[in-house]
Amino acid sequence: MRASFKVKLAVYFLLLAVLPLGAALWGFSSVTRRAEERRVDARLGAELRAVVASYHRGLATVDAQARRLARNRSVQQRLARKPHRIEMGPRASLSAIHIVHVRVGTQALGTITVRVPLDQAFVRRLGAEAALSRSDRLLFVRHKHSNGGPDAGSLKAVAASVSGSHYRALKSGPLPGQPHVELALLAPAAAIARDAGVAQRRLLWVMLGALILVAAIAAAEGRSVVRTLGELAAGARAIGEGDLDRRVPVRGRDELAQLGDAFNAMTGHLRRRLRELELQRGRLRESLNRIGELLAGTHDSDQLLPLIASAALETAGAEGAVLISEAGAVIEVGDLESEGERVELSIAVGDSRFGILLLQAREFTTDELAAARSLVGQAAVALENARLHHELEVQAISDGLTGLANRRRCEQVLAAEIARSERYGTPLAVVLTDIDGFKAANDSGGHAFGDLVLREFAIVLRETLRDVDLAGRWGGEEFLVLLPGTDLAGGLDAAERIRAAFAGRDFRSPGDADTTITASFGVAEFRPGLTADPLVGAADEALYAAKRQGKNRVEAAAGDATTSA
Repeated sequence: MRASFKVKLAVYFLLLAVLPLGAALWGFSSVTRRAEERRVDARLGAELRAVVASYHRGLATVDAQARRLARNRSVQQRLARKPHRIEMGPRASLSAIHIVHVRVGTQALGTITVRVPLDQAFVRRLGAEAALSRSDRLLFVRHKHSNGGPDAGSLKAVAASVSGSHYRALKSGPLPGQPHVELALLAPAAAIARDAGVAQRRLLWVMLGALILVAAIAAAEGRSVVRTLGELAAGARAIGEGDLDRRVPVRGRDELAQLGDAFNAMTGHLRRRLRELELQRGRLRESLNRIGELLAGTHDSDQLLPLIASAALETAGAEGAVLISEAGAVIEVGDLESEGERVELSIAVGDSRFGILLLQAREFTTDELAAARSLVGQAAVALENARLHHELEVQAISDGLTGLANRRRCEQVLAAEIARSERYGTPLAVVLTDIDGFKAANDSGGHAFGDLVLREFAIVLRETLRDVDLAGRWGGEEFLVLLPGTDLAGGLDAAERIRAAFAGRDFRSPGDADTTITASFGVAEFRPGLTADPLVGAADEALYAAKRQGKNRVEAAAGDATTSA
């Protein structure tokens, strides 16, 4: 189980606060003890120097007394009668000896030896004169080597033990008059430790107070950090669940406050961005729906291409669009001079290709490109539907062999042209034609040869007629030609052009013989009040008249002038 952030903060507090404070306490304790020892050493040094000075004064007094005695005449006379030495002072196990030589002129008379007992009385007197601390002890100690100890000017503290008690001692070095004896001043080690302990305890309390203060500050800051992190985590969960209105409290101006500000700014940005995306998606859905309806509502490719270019420009948020159709048509929309990103999309579905769409913008987003591709896919389907619809329309109104209008289409256009002529009084000529000897040619040459003859006649019709005219296969080898705005004379002329052009064509039969095939024509003109059947019937009567008069002719309907070929 992973430790929580609170536990980690506590561990970090122990590492960053308790351990350094403990090390500092240990270091300060050592420093305090050494400081107390140095203080005691300084006091012992001052006292020992005072004791040594008092010792020297005492010896100086003894020396002065001995010298006065040496100048005494009675003493000199006594030493002169018999060389002798005079000893002064009691003998003791430990004493300082001072010798004075008695001379008269150049004659040595003897010596005066003065002994100063180094006993407790002398020690007390030295201590009283030096005003020693009541806890300190002054001792005379023997020194094994006369030249081994330090002099009085170089005092060094050492640890000492006397009768099982521990002291911190300071020795004077060899004394005058007794080179094997030193003065030692001792301070109880227990008192030093006690005074150092008092300072250490004070330091410990200060450290504990500082630790408690730091712990309180760390706890407060830890709670603040944990609370802020908890609020950030709760805010992140709320955002993950879709609540983009969630905000976290911001306290102070520290890094956590900056993090809270950044979090709230991010949430606001996400909320605005989501709203923009929702609006954009709404507009995109509306645009796609509208475009889908428009694409589904027309089957004219010429109308669809500009619509696709404009819709792609709007859907992709582009600045310019160019659509190049397979037929070579170029449709430009928007500003094509702007710099930026250019995307090329192929308008195709299955094996059918309808062109290329180029979109120009400063930058495209992923959603915009996806929308543009979706639109292009719909556009390709719409163009494919338009193509199939056109093919169906052509198949519905066209003859499959010749490509001319079928009879149904001819009847529809004839009715429309009659209505227009009736309304506006414009002329209308109807030509009904039949290929001469077609059955015999079809029987002798086969159906393939017959189909060839029909297709060639259809070619002649397309080559000789105007764009406003309509030629259609009326049935079998019969064809109907509608000539809007043309009177009977014009109809006869048109029929004659067709007849002559067709008669001038040579056909090669299956027996490799050149064959000429002709056609007969009957022409009738619309008269007000006529309907389709009487008008076509009049042309049919004229056609049969041409057949009876030798074929390869043009005849006008009864009651009209007739021109024969």
